[in-house]
Amino acid sequence: MKNSYSNFIKNIFLLIPLLIISCGSPNQETKKSYEDEIEGFWERKGTIQFINDIPVDTLLYADGDINEVENFRNIKAFSNNNIMWINNAPDNQNAWKGGAGGYGKYKIYSYDSLTEYMSHGTGFMGAIMKYRKDSLNIDNVAFPFSVKLNKDSYYQKGGRLPDNNNPGFESQSFAEYYERMPEISKKTKFDGVWKRAYEISYVNGIPVDTTSVPSDVVLDVKIMRNGRYMYQVDQTGLFDQSKEEHGGFGGYGQFEYDGKGNFIEYNEFSSGIGINNFGPKENAQYIKISF
Repeated sequence: MKNSYSNFIKNIFLLIPLLIISCGSPNQETKKSYEDEIEGFWERKGTIQFINDIPVDTLLYADGDINEVENFRNIKAFSNNNIMWINNAPDNQNAWKGGAGGYGKYKIYSYDSLTEYMSHGTGFMGAIMKYRKDSLNIDNVAFPFSVKLNKDSYYQKGGRLPDNNNPGFESQSFAEYYERMPEISKKTKFDGVWKRAYEISYVNGIPVDTTSVPSDVVLDVKIMRNGRYMYQVDQTGLFDQSKEEHGGFGGYGQFEYDGKGNFIEYNEFSSGIGINNFGPKENAQYIKISF
């Protein structure tokens, strides 16, 4: 399927490190409590059920305990106070048909809590963020979670699910359960958070034009770390909600770099207008890099 991402690789574009911007909160941020430990890529493996704030059951996708789409994947990345997530659940209700994803900042206020300040996204998340920001005249939407972090797993719980028809259900709540994804390669100069700032157009191998990419129209952000990458391209400022392109596009996969300008991306699945699912290193894109 051709989408905007395939068009991007026809041009060589510049990336600049994304500056960390304070989200502004009256709360006092806890410094380095588990900030270092939560950095990296995590994959959701299931859901933990709580009753009266006590965990009573863990439902795993792999065991068929949760009715999700076939080969469902949901991955989250934390890097330098940036938060990004993506899933491959198809959307049959909107013009875009791929999964959803989100991007924003996060802060830690205590040893067992974390708040995500989401500002952009793809699929339904991008549409929701656009609507909420415009209607409330805000820059981001806060999602506070209680968190428990272990060495190679963590869960985040975002509140109760009330049910007026079943009062006993109010005592129940559910947490997203994640496991750490291992590092694939050593750190490279690509590791970090990047924002697409310019596109350089070439004709016959000669650069002929440089065009800026304003973030209030299109926000293209990418997290790269130890052989894994994730990106989100929010186009809600460019296309109407009735258009397929309003859903933007994102992706997750692995990358390799030989240190000599030869770069390979292996996309595994997409969000927004992209509906792609591949196994590890099945779908390769070869890119020449210069610094």
